[in-house]
Amino acid sequence: MRERKFVYDAGVLIAIDRRSAAALMRHDRLMTRGNRVIVPAVAAAQAVRKPDRQARLMLALRGVDIAAFTSAHHVAVGRLLAESNTCDVVDAFVVLLAARNEAAIYTSDVEDIKRLVDTLGVELPVLAA
Repeated sequence: MRERKFVYDAGVLIAIDRRSAAALMRHDRLMTRGNRVIVPAVAAAQAVRKPDRQARLMLALRGVDIAAFTSAHHVAVGRLLAESNTCDVVDAFVVLLAARNEAAIYTSDVEDIKRLVDTLGVELPVLAA
């Protein structure tokens, strides 16, 4: 069976941190089924505020791949933002990361993510968190 890949935005991480039953069950199900979960480091930075008080979130982040935002990404992210007439760097990076990995996206902001996916001209599942 082919490994399935998923990219989380910050909203998913915030839901995990707030102990949303749906978010926790989904994350546990994805991880126990051997899927690859990718979290942009910039999305994690939006969610992690007091790691010593965010045990659930920190535990969830242990099992995922954290993708760094590097100098190799800034031009592509900037272009996508300009073409989509949007301004959220993290959302654009989420979409580019998902496209590169042929991954589905779990997001708390389906409309904005779909706009970026459409602008990029790729077909990716965009799933409500």
